[in-house]
Amino acid sequence: MSTSDENRPEPPYDEDGTARRDFLKKAATGAAAAAGGLAFVGGQASAAQPPTPPAVGAEIPCSCLAPGVPLTIETTTVQIDFSGQIKVRVESSNPLNPWSLKLKVIGHEVTGTDNGDSGEEAKSAQREGLGRVHIKQSDAEVTPESLLEMTQQSPPKFEQTMFLDFTMTIENPPQQLMERSLGVSLSKKPEPLVLATKNPGKLVGHLNSFPPEKEVYQLQNPIELVVPDQSETIATIDRFPVQVGSLDDS
Repeated sequence: MSTSDENRPEPPYDEDGTARRDFLKKAATGAAAAAGGLAFVGGQASAAQPPTPPAVGAEIPCSCLAPGVPLTIETTTVQIDFSGQIKVRVESSNPLNPWSLKLKVIGHEVTGTDNGDSGEEAKSAQREGLGRVHIKQSDAEVTPESLLEMTQQSPPKFEQTMFLDFTMTIENPPQQLMERSLGVSLSKKPEPLVLATKNPGKLVGHLNSFPPEKEVYQLQNPIELVVPDQSETIATIDRFPVQVGSLDDS
């Protein structure tokens, strides 16, 4: 049998076994590191599990805060701070995508006050305030369903679309506006004016959690308000930035 160098196996081999021992030590160290890495990744995966969606039928009440909402009546625009609550109910979910939910707004009510012009700079205008302005959801059954989708799992991101149908009651409407709306002259201060949305307002929120925690929804279309059963637009809301959060944060 030949004992020439060309017949010896390739390292890890040497006369006293040093190369082989070093090789096996490195292999063992690498295997341990790999095992540790898998455990770490497994721990990350476990921690990054997406949150559980609410069950069908669940009702979720939230606070609403909408500062500086511009309400335009005829040619006058006033800014009103609204606050109140909104509640949604989970109507259905997609079996193939548990975070694809249909929601229905079942309670939406916010209130603000316009006190009119005040201060030295407003003395020439003498604009009387609208008083209490109250927004309350109309018939929940005819309001289009809202939608909620998870757009990213880690970290979780959501997009929610809400449709709002409501009536607006203005405590102290301008007398000329009431006379034009009613088609008669008024000899005394008019009664509160009730307006209704001509078409639903569409709000979209890009959320970091659901239920939302002080997340802001933005209006996608101007809301036109009319006297019920009439078509003439009496008032409009062009912006309605609503911060929605848990009732504990309100």
